[in-house]
Amino acid sequence: MKHYSDRYWQKPNLQHRIEIALAWPIYFILHKFPVGSVGTLLAFIGRLVGPRLPLSKRIREGIHLVWPETPPDRTEEIVRGVWDNFTRVISDYWSLDQIRENQKSRLEIVGAEHLNALKVSGKSGILLAGHIGNWEMVTLAARMHDLPLTVVYRPFNNPFIDFLVRRWQRASGVELIMKGRDGARRLTQVLGGDRHTIMLVDVRMNDGVNVPFLGIDAMTPTAPAALSLKYDAPLIPVRVERLNAKNFRLTVEEPRTPVTTGDRQADIKATMAWVNERFSAWITERPEQWMWFHRRWGKNPKRKK
Repeated sequence: MKHYSDRYWQKPNLQHRIEIALAWPIYFILHKFPVGSVGTLLAFIGRLVGPRLPLSKRIREGIHLVWPETPPDRTEEIVRGVWDNFTRVISDYWSLDQIRENQKSRLEIVGAEHLNALKVSGKSGILLAGHIGNWEMVTLAARMHDLPLTVVYRPFNNPFIDFLVRRWQRASGVELIMKGRDGARRLTQVLGGDRHTIMLVDVRMNDGVNVPFLGIDAMTPTAPAALSLKYDAPLIPVRVERLNAKNFRLTVEEPRTPVTTGDRQADIKATMAWVNERFSAWITERPEQWMWFHRRWGKNPKRKK
């Protein structure tokens, strides 16, 4: 069986070739413009077109599930904001090399002392991030502080686009490993050594634990808590806020150890409940910067009465 992991995670088909043929000229042209200009242009299109797309129904449903009393005008304001941020994230991917070159002026880091402390602690750490603002900035912040990173990721469906994103990431000195058995094995090696990882944990995991997320029970990944318990790896929540077209604020919170009562399953559940609580607080403050497209609570979720 032929493997494509070195360049493409799967063999490109005709659809993939058509997609990259259409996208590449756009990337090539927009890549030549400043980050802020491209982001502002795409954000204008996103705010104009996005709320009219069927996918926006999922955003509205999520908002009304979490905050049933939200007035229609506020709901639409959040919907427009979600599309604004989402299209800017796309622009950021096209401009990652520009952002990386000017990262010190583009990234404001609050709590940087926690990254420095992790660096000299001799322990492997788990940075916890979500699909908020632009999560790729967490990688840049970690590398700015010389933290060796290994990240497990889910590949993009299009192997050409996946290759480009992996190349941009690796240019920052990040080891990328694909989600799956091999990735899980490598991650255990990393956390048993002196490298660190970033986990995006605001997604639904059907075999996870059911704990509140924005006040609604949601199946939540257990890996951060389980790995933290096993390898004595501190958990460090990192919040990303988009400040404007080209600047971000990252707030690195104080590292925390998992709950340890001796009941492993209860400890994992309590730890992930705390993680969800932190993410919920961030999203409540700036709901327009979270990706509401994901079915975080599954299909047909209901509030508890």
